[in-house]
Amino acid sequence: MNDFETKIRELFNREPEPPGPVPRHNCPRPEELSQSFEPDCPAEIKARIIDHVITCPACQREFELLRGSRSFIDRLSKIMARDKPGPAGKMISVFTSSVTWWKTATAVVLLLGLLSLLYLGITYWNTLTEERRSEAANKIVLSEEVHWPQPALVRLAWKPRDGNFQYRVEVYDQNMYLLWQSPLLSETAVLVPDKVLEAMKDYQYFFWQLLIYSGQDKVSESPVRKVRLVSQ
Repeated sequence: MNDFETKIRELFNREPEPPGPVPRHNCPRPEELSQSFEPDCPAEIKARIIDHVITCPACQREFELLRGSRSFIDRLSKIMARDKPGPAGKMISVFTSSVTWWKTATAVVLLLGLLSLLYLGITYWNTLTEERRSEAANKIVLSEEVHWPQPALVRLAWKPRDGNFQYRVEVYDQNMYLLWQSPLLSETAVLVPDKVLEAMKDYQYFFWQLLIYSGQDKVSESPVRKVRLVSQ
C-alpha cells in the first residue's frame, strides 16, 4: 500500500468531528476538492488535497459530502440506465455523467454557508441575551450591615427591582461552598440565621449572592459579593 492509499484510509477511518463552526486556513477551492475525485486528476494535486484534508476538519466535511454525492449520482445513473434500456437509458446515462462536479461542490458550499449563517445568528442572539442579563445583574445594588463578633449580626439588603419579583439569598463560605439559602422573599433585606453565623465564627470573610425570581423562574442574579468579617 503506497503513501497516498494509506492517507486515504486514515481519512475515512477518522472519528466524525462534532458539529459547529471550524476555522479554515489555506483551504483548497471547492472545485479543487471536486477535481480530486476525477480519474484524470494529477497525482500531485490529489496528494496535496489529501494532505490538507487530513488536518482540516472543515474540508473533511466537504470532502465527505462530495464523496457521498458522487457515490449517490453514480448509483442513480446505473439504476436509471438499467431500468430504461435503449436510447432513453443512454440519454439518462449521458445526462448524469455530464454533471459538472464543481457545480455540486458549489451547491454544497452554499448549503454549508447557510448553515454557518444560521449558527452564527443563533450564537449572536444567545450572546446578546447573556449581555443583557449581565447588564441587569450589574445594576443590582447590594449592601451589608455587619456586627462582629459579639453580638454577631449580619444583615444583607438590596435595592428592590421594579415589577412583581421575589428574591433569594445564597451565602457561601470562604471556599465558595453553599452555607445557606433563604426561601423566596418579597422583602428587600434578610438576617443571616444564628446557626449560619456560628458556622462562620472563625471566618475572615464570606460570600453572598442575590437571585431574582419571577414566579418560580430565575430571571437574574447579582455578581457574587465578598464581605469581610471584622471586629466592630
